Amino acid sequence: MEKRNSARLDIRAKAHIHWNNDDIEGEVENVSIDGAFVTAASQMRINDTVALTINDTPTVGINAKVVRLTSRGMGLKFDKTLHF
Repeated sequence: MEKRNSARLDIRAKAHIHWNNDDIEGEVENVSIDGAFVTAASQMRINDTVALTINDTPTVGINAKVVRLTSRGMGLKFDKTLHF
């Protein structure tokens, strides 16, 4: 069952994730006003907090919580709503 509250926009943008004193490179696959799916290799767990920077035009930086993990990456929920 789908849990999303807002529509997702498919994009391909480089992502920088700061987590647990580590810097991880990844790619945003889709984004909405309240979350994103990011492909990246990591040891993160559900409910871990990260600082996400989406390197697109314009660059966006936001704090987020890991809410889903897959073999390809992670679903993130932003701590505040994006306005774009």
